[in-house]
Amino acid sequence: MPEKCFIDTTVLLEVILRKKFSVLESLAKYSVHTSVNVLEEAAFKIIYASVVDELQTEHAGVFKVKGSFEKGAGSHLIETRLHALNVLKSHLVVLELDENIFDLAKDIIQVYKFLPNDALIAATCKHYGIGKIATFDEDFKRVDFLEVVEI
Repeated sequence: MPEKCFIDTTVLLEVILRKKFSVLESLAKYSVHTSVNVLEEAAFKIIYASVVDELQTEHAGVFKVKGSFEKGAGSHLIETRLHALNVLKSHLVVLELDENIFDLAKDIIQVYKFLPNDALIAATCKHYGIGKIATFDEDFKRVDFLEVVEI
């Protein structure tokens, strides 16, 4: 059975937004896992990036993006990119979250000074006994029970 590796939002976005498919090849030897909060964060960032791309601007506030999204901005890009996320998801093991993982995440926030979503990711890995994480987020290198996979 292949070793487990958790895939972070940054990797999903690298594949979907920047079309870096070689990233996936480097993970082929693993049983790749993720969680619903990673998928939600990826969906949010896909919507944000798609609206910003269509508005042809470098930066836009969340409320401007939300208003533009509600008016249909970026709809074709969003549809295409969310479809790509669903295709990727179909090749991943999506782990369930529960209150025990949430409680563990609160401890990780304190110990590693992580923001809640990253703490939830680390807690999910610890809870499920996953020692490797595929990410472009340097913060995970500080976690003593995780090894960041070179991709």
